Amino acid sequence: MECVQLPLWRDSAIESRLDRYPDSDPGKKPALLVIPGGGYGNVCETTEGQPVAECFRKFGFRTFVLRYRVAPHRYPAPQQDALRAIKLIRAHADAWGVIPDQLAVCGFSAGAHLAACTGTLHDRIPAADGDTADTFSGRPDAMLLAYPVISFTNNPHQGSVTNLLGPDAAWEDMERLSLERQITGDTPPAFVWHTATDQIVPFRNSLLFADAMWRANRRCELHLFPYGPHGMQLGYGRDDIRRWPEQAAAFLRTGCGFDLDLPAPRRTVVLTFDDAVKNHLTFVAPLLKEHGFGATFFPCRFSDEWRGKNEAHLLTGAELRQLHDMGFEIGNHTWSHPDMRTLPAEDAGREIDQFNRFLADSGIPLPKSFAYPGGPFAENIVPLLKERRFSAARTTEQRPWRKSSDDPMRIPAFPVSQDDRLGFFRALSCCREDNAVVLVFHGIPDSVHPWVNNSPECFREYMEYLDNEGFHVVSMAEYLAE
Repeated sequence: MECVQLPLWRDSAIESRLDRYPDSDPGKKPALLVIPGGGYGNVCETTEGQPVAECFRKFGFRTFVLRYRVAPHRYPAPQQDALRAIKLIRAHADAWGVIPDQLAVCGFSAGAHLAACTGTLHDRIPAADGDTADTFSGRPDAMLLAYPVISFTNNPHQGSVTNLLGPDAAWEDMERLSLERQITGDTPPAFVWHTATDQIVPFRNSLLFADAMWRANRRCELHLFPYGPHGMQLGYGRDDIRRWPEQAAAFLRTGCGFDLDLPAPRRTVVLTFDDAVKNHLTFVAPLLKEHGFGATFFPCRFSDEWRGKNEAHLLTGAELRQLHDMGFEIGNHTWSHPDMRTLPAEDAGREIDQFNRFLADSGIPLPKSFAYPGGPFAENIVPLLKERRFSAARTTEQRPWRKSSDDPMRIPAFPVSQDDRLGFFRALSCCREDNAVVLVFHGIPDSVHPWVNNSPECFREYMEYLDNEGFHVVSMAEYLAE
């Protein structure tokens, strides 16, 4: 793939440049500026430059690769190069066939730090050269960050710190370039991915950035892959990682409004709610209906003593019937919520049957979905569940549900509690077209057992995110029937 090499600055002594990869397709397209890594000591353009530009062209981008200044040049020289490149692309949008307000930066490692600098520090770093490009914004419309260096103070990549700031870097400069500290309401959306086994740049960098984005109510999609060394580029050799460009393009299309001709990915979330707290009917169900979401509720009655103390907080049979009449699935969570792993078969069967009778007496059909009390898989009761024609049984084993291969009597799920936004978004990052992510909630809020509480404000935020991002949200029965 041939490129046109363009100087960034009018000063010929500055060797940084912009590589443009033109094509003959008519019309205007979104632009992608690729920023290779190299620890601010070199630019890995042969591995993280041209191959990435070529990959993203197939999604409908005009692609560019940045060759920026590195050590012995110091901050802010690389940042000025990146901002200048964005300005130049926008200044030549008509000639180069670019949609100027659909420009994303895609960085790798230290190049991802540089890309994230354009999204967080664009209004604090001068990048003028006395021409018409100066009138254009250097802020990208979105950021794609691959195994990024983010923090210079928390799990830093020391080579990047030293090369960018020098061996005697001041603490205030390291804080300024710790980009998890620089996110504002103007920070553009971000797609971030990392591997958990990265030994060069700790994955904590990506977690810090994503968490800060979510706390600032900024759109961010995080993918944390379990295996892979630093520098995975396009994910060669790893079937899970090599799909990240497609996922990133889908994020830009569905989450950022980029004009890309891509099929929208189907991402399924299964909502489940345990223990029949009254606000499931008064708050949760109306909110789910407002968003058009399905869900499965797993009520139980607990022990006589416990129920007597908490009766005012628990749904009655008539109230469970209201949930059913609203279109939600009602499952079986046993009568008294015992640890099923330790019960004799006769007692375990009695627990299941007693609650089934309670549902029948309330006018609710026999359930097809079961949730193991407390969450752990109880292999000893699987024959009992099959005898009673249950189609599925949910655990709390934290991984996505692959319907095509997982045992339906051992469905995994992610508990969500204590307004743990990071945990919520980590779970969603596992969502693919070939799986579903099952979420487990309790009361919203939960005064009965506060250790699994979620606030109404946080829960509403979760549901709005699922809706805004186009997730397919259903009950267990609905997903099994698809």
